[in-house]
Amino acid sequence: MDLFEHSKWLWNQRYKSAENQYLDFYENFRLETPAEKYILHISADSNYAVYVNGKLAAFGQYADYENYKIYDTVDLSGMFRPGDNELKITVHSTGRNFSTYRIAQPGIIYSLYADDELFIISSDETAMAVNPCYQSGPMEVVSGQLGFTYAYDATKEGQKPDLRRAEVINKPKDLLPRPIKKLVVGEDKPALILSQGVFMDTRSDKLSIGQRVEYAFLSHRELEAMTGVYGPKYLPQENGLTFRGEKFDNAADGIYTVLDLGEETAGVLSLDIDCPHDTDIWIGYGEHLDDLRPRSYVGTRNFAVKVRMKAGRNTFVGPFLRMGLRFLQLNICADNCTIYYAGVRPTDYPLDHTPYFHCADHLHNKIYEISVRTLELCMHEHYEDCPWREQSLYTMDSRNQMLCGYYAFGEVAFARESLRIAALSLRDDGMLELCSPAVVSITIPSFTAIFVTQLEEYLRYTGDLDFVREMLPTARAIIRAFTAQLDNPEKLLRCRKESIYWNYYEWQDGLSGSIGSSMDESKQTYDAPMNAFFSMALRAMAAIEEACGNPAEAEALREEKADLDAAINRLFWDRDKQVFASFVNMQGEKYHYAELSNALLVCADVCSPEKEDAILAAFAEKTLLPITVSHSVFKYDAMLRRPAKYAKWVFDEVADIWGKMLYNGATSFYETEDGSHAFGNAGSLCHGWSAVPVYLYFAYVLGLKPTANGYTRYEIKPLDTGIHDASGLAVTPIGQISL
Repeated sequence: MDLFEHSKWLWNQRYKSAENQYLDFYENFRLETPAEKYILHISADSNYAVYVNGKLAAFGQYADYENYKIYDTVDLSGMFRPGDNELKITVHSTGRNFSTYRIAQPGIIYSLYADDELFIISSDETAMAVNPCYQSGPMEVVSGQLGFTYAYDATKEGQKPDLRRAEVINKPKDLLPRPIKKLVVGEDKPALILSQGVFMDTRSDKLSIGQRVEYAFLSHRELEAMTGVYGPKYLPQENGLTFRGEKFDNAADGIYTVLDLGEETAGVLSLDIDCPHDTDIWIGYGEHLDDLRPRSYVGTRNFAVKVRMKAGRNTFVGPFLRMGLRFLQLNICADNCTIYYAGVRPTDYPLDHTPYFHCADHLHNKIYEISVRTLELCMHEHYEDCPWREQSLYTMDSRNQMLCGYYAFGEVAFARESLRIAALSLRDDGMLELCSPAVVSITIPSFTAIFVTQLEEYLRYTGDLDFVREMLPTARAIIRAFTAQLDNPEKLLRCRKESIYWNYYEWQDGLSGSIGSSMDESKQTYDAPMNAFFSMALRAMAAIEEACGNPAEAEALREEKADLDAAINRLFWDRDKQVFASFVNMQGEKYHYAELSNALLVCADVCSPEKEDAILAAFAEKTLLPITVSHSVFKYDAMLRRPAKYAKWVFDEVADIWGKMLYNGATSFYETEDGSHAFGNAGSLCHGWSAVPVYLYFAYVLGLKPTANGYTRYEIKPLDTGIHDASGLAVTPIGQISL
């Protein structure tokens, strides 16, 4: 059945190219007796929120493409009533490229079925209006990756809309159902009131939303003095908590409060506040209190929204921005108010928590628990790097996440669709976009190479050969693009000199590359990490071709890998240091000695056992530039090739690095060990690539690895890691495996 056969894509041509535009679409109807079942099928660009009789019923468009457009199926049963009813759909059009979105034609299409009969469709009879509450047009961004923040004015709720007929637009109707489960919206998460008092605003309209919260003067007062109750106090409060600030400072601009959700959380803003008059509330959010408040502004980023409340009691849920946070700050421009709730409603991807890992060491158990929590927080429409700053799909980040997710959740569909979204971004030069679905001015070649390895690992852990065959053209295009770059005297990959290529490997000195600048040819280098990633890709591609019944292609790829590996050994091996150099310049000079470069080459099976032994000894002796948490999986995979020597060493280091984060109060694991201070104070405290211990515990402590695609054969070979009484359960394509 074509669910949208009679429905039309709608918009208003006046706003076709407008940035940050909110439009409302209305269906008003009268029911004598409501049907038992109402099912809405809906798709939008960029995002939608569905309201039934004023109540938020659903939101959240899947992250897709114009030529790969997804619809949602939403159950609205029980929400309609006898008499007059209103179905309102608010659509937000982003209208600008970000790392989480690529520009497409804005629009909305829907079909509402009542007891399986078509009831309402989007058509040229549909009424529409500009949403009066959300600020449309020029607006601050949360970040260049995540997109616009928002300002909402509740005093304009109930205004009679300037209705006009929606315009039918020409947009493809070959829609596909959401390929993964929809997010589950939770109840208001309890929030502890940490601090309260009065604040003085900067009173500068030239400052951004984030700056207004970050730079306000705060004057703390005791909770008892402001509310008449003793702390600590949690929200929500059934009878509300009344704050009075007028007796403290006549010069103050209002009341502030800082709230703690208790742990890193991803969700949408939820407010229930009674205001004495129309009141502006400036709301900042963040992952820590290093600034003695949530860090709402850093490096032009705005982790803040503005909500204007009307006099009286207001409830508000902000469905158009998913926040990653632990702490929330409200600057309320009134000298008194009653807060029933302020915080977030979590938006979680539904996962199977049957798998588990447990051992006799409480620290390792906690590391496992928080690693799993970190993974969950970075799973929404696709794997994302972090819930706070970007929410973007990167292949390298998601490679770690997929490896861990296979074990932690037995998750297949989520990995598959993240791979699909990445593959759909393939560019004419054979590279993938930096983030998907997006158009970004730069891309990272090494991140494109790792896609082929991800695809082979997906096959190994799931056995889903049909999908891998579907991805063959993309994987082959990537291999061809890199092979074409070997046309040089050394028959090796050079760093890319054009400004659109970012020669990034990890956030470490000398390995992070530079962004957006062209390179003089004389300064080009042969890069060991890039060649290692390509060597892995060739190995993975050979396995894929073999599985797809193409033995000749597989053998050709193995021969190409052998030639590449020989060239790598010839150029990068330093006989004196007994390790590989990271770079060789055009004059043949070797330099930069790092754990990452050597770990990658070991994992790519580039070098002899004797060279491996020398490299692993250098790791243990810590004589090389250290690897960071993001790529630590390569170092640990390399060292655990010699488990008798290094298994205990590896897990002692895991306990040290990840344990240090726990001792610092982490409820999710950081982007780098520097925590919030990294990247000009924009370091993320929840990053999916740091969930690596999940993989290590299952693959090495419990010893479970598939040895044939889809676990048709597997091994259980626990290593002597110094972790005692370890047990667990894995969910695999062949069923549960007790460990």
